[in-house]
Amino acid sequence: MTNTPNKSTSRKPDVLGHRAKIGILVPASNTIVEPEMASMQPPGVTNHVSRMSRVKRPAHDLELYKKFLGKSVDMDAAIDLLTAMEPNIIVHGHSVDSFVGGVAAAETMKKHMETVSGGVPVMLPSFAILKALECLGRPKNLGIMTPWMPPADEACAAFFKSCGYNVLAIKGLQHPTPLDIATADAELLNRTVDEINVAGVECIIKVGTNSAMARLVADMERRINKPVLTVNTVTYWAGLRALGIDDKLRGFGRLAETF
Repeated sequence: MTNTPNKSTSRKPDVLGHRAKIGILVPASNTIVEPEMASMQPPGVTNHVSRMSRVKRPAHDLELYKKFLGKSVDMDAAIDLLTAMEPNIIVHGHSVDSFVGGVAAAETMKKHMETVSGGVPVMLPSFAILKALECLGRPKNLGIMTPWMPPADEACAAFFKSCGYNVLAIKGLQHPTPLDIATADAELLNRTVDEINVAGVECIIKVGTNSAMARLVADMERRINKPVLTVNTVTYWAGLRALGIDDKLRGFGRLAETF
């Protein structure tokens, strides 16, 4: 286990977060990121959540829906609140905005967030998944599950294609509101994994942070004999690894237990 000092060197580390304090940004309606990431906390690491404002993507108007993609609402204010407790890293618990516009847009977003935070490093979901794919040996052919409407699916698929991956199947669950995403149960998530596990797929990816899939991955991987990456696990794992914390996260699938 690597001991990671807190940002400030002018005083002793926190008693509970003596290895690291992780700031987590979530949309106001998100009910899944906080408990899933809490379940992955290693000893000596503490999580601290700041909520952004309401996501405004109208499912009934896909043109307007598309216009609102890539805009984390009131994100700067939420980051400012997190900086009060001097986090070692900020992980972004809102994945769609990190895919829209490709890698260049994600890099711009990351730099902006790190500027607002005063230099605290940021882990975006899109970059966390790319890191995970590298660890798995770059499986080229992907099956992707999202909770979104088609414009967001298209942005997600375009991101991975621009990074050299083949998206052989993508399925959006088309939840009508961000809050509804959290209603996806194990039966629906397992059924959708089977649907996108088409011939040639080497890795399954689940994006959309308001779906509770972290504890389902290990059984999914045993059943289909392929790696399954779900965004909350991957983003938190990548945040820990960026801090030099290498604890294995047991019960969350091959990536978190092995790398």
